[in-house]
Amino acid sequence: MNVSIDLLKPLTAVAAAWFYWYFYKRTYYSGQGKLVSTIAFFSGMVATGIALVWEAFVFDFFKDLGPFLQAFLLGALPEESAKALLAIWYLRKTKNSSNLADGLYFGLTLGASFGCIENVFYSFKLEFWPGLLRAGTSLPLHAFTGGILGFFLLRNFQIRKASLSGLEAVSAFLGAVLLHTFYNRLLAGGETGILWIPLLLGATLLVLEFLIAQAEVSLPFELMQAGGLFLDDYSMIQKFTRYDSWLRKTQNFERVETVRLFRSLFSPGRTLIAILLFGVPLFCLNFYLFAPHLIPFYLVNIDFLQFIALFMEYPAWLGILFLFRGFINPAFFQERILKVPLFLSVTLGPPDKEEPTLAYSLSRRGFYSPLTQEPILEKDTEVSFYIAGKNFPAIRAVPVWKNFRQDDPNHEGGALFRFPEIPWSLVAWRWLVRTRQQVRNLLDAILSLRVSVKRNS
Repeated sequence: MNVSIDLLKPLTAVAAAWFYWYFYKRTYYSGQGKLVSTIAFFSGMVATGIALVWEAFVFDFFKDLGPFLQAFLLGALPEESAKALLAIWYLRKTKNSSNLADGLYFGLTLGASFGCIENVFYSFKLEFWPGLLRAGTSLPLHAFTGGILGFFLLRNFQIRKASLSGLEAVSAFLGAVLLHTFYNRLLAGGETGILWIPLLLGATLLVLEFLIAQAEVSLPFELMQAGGLFLDDYSMIQKFTRYDSWLRKTQNFERVETVRLFRSLFSPGRTLIAILLFGVPLFCLNFYLFAPHLIPFYLVNIDFLQFIALFMEYPAWLGILFLFRGFINPAFFQERILKVPLFLSVTLGPPDKEEPTLAYSLSRRGFYSPLTQEPILEKDTEVSFYIAGKNFPAIRAVPVWKNFRQDDPNHEGGALFRFPEIPWSLVAWRWLVRTRQQVRNLLDAILSLRVSVKRNS
């Protein structure tokens, strides 16, 4: 009997890894064949070795620290660093032929491989129920954080280099480390802490689903490069185009199609699986409430908190995973028309050659504006902004891409400008004005809704 349990423990780790990897591969990713999956799997194995060596080497230095710092320095930091290191190694080589979905899939597979190998090691040290709890919860955490890292690391390779261009990638890495730290602390602390783990996984799932929806509509980098664009360049131009579409449609009294953020997911098969999974905790709840003495009889050596986590919370978590996978609509990020932009008054060039124009959006990277005079690329330009009663004169900007057609006089030209130095006061003021506008619009919408309700009553 003991031999069977000893064999079953590592098999649960392998089964959990296969389930999460296959679930996401089949749901979202057609992939590039077996080669990418194989490289990601072996990269996960190498990353596991790097993390274990790190943890073994520094353990004696940090063994007297508090539990939270130990969870950070002896678990989360080395493990996420090892995964990021291997992802950087691969994605740097393949950045030109990949899109964001490829990066996310590679990171997710690497994370699943890492979690599988790590849980196989832990299965020989832990008892069956704690080992099962760890395999079922750490595996999705490793896979999800790996996917998040893969998305942002590849994105960092595909954006135009500028001031703080790596901020998103660094923030994603620190976020993954922080999530992993909280997970380690909750799991190691035991007691009621393990009951919060499914909520932590749910928060990570929401982030991953949001990124998957964006990755599904991203273009291959080589296609953008053929037009002289980087990933963030394309995003700024696309945002301008969608604002401009709204303006033209409203001026021509055309109907603006609504693209919803969430899409309908319900199908007979998906709903049936979700009902079965949600039925497990309801069935187990009867045992917990009316016959708790039978739980240790049927499930030897399990405590009540482990029973709640494994047989009540975890099936519900899987039910949510099946029911809401892919619930964010990718078309929302590509096809929806952005409404009511914050118009920015822009003046380009020195006083004797200035051209007044506008911009719909602005970031710390730059902006896109329609133009009549064709600019010289990579030549410093003086730009002034007027936003909500405040003037920002003499800001340096450099045109890095232009959209002019000499053979088409009706074509509306424009150019993409980047800031060599981030104009923090301008960006902060624009953000403040935009936030105030959004809050005001929200309050107006609530007020109009209340008035409508009163009239109907």
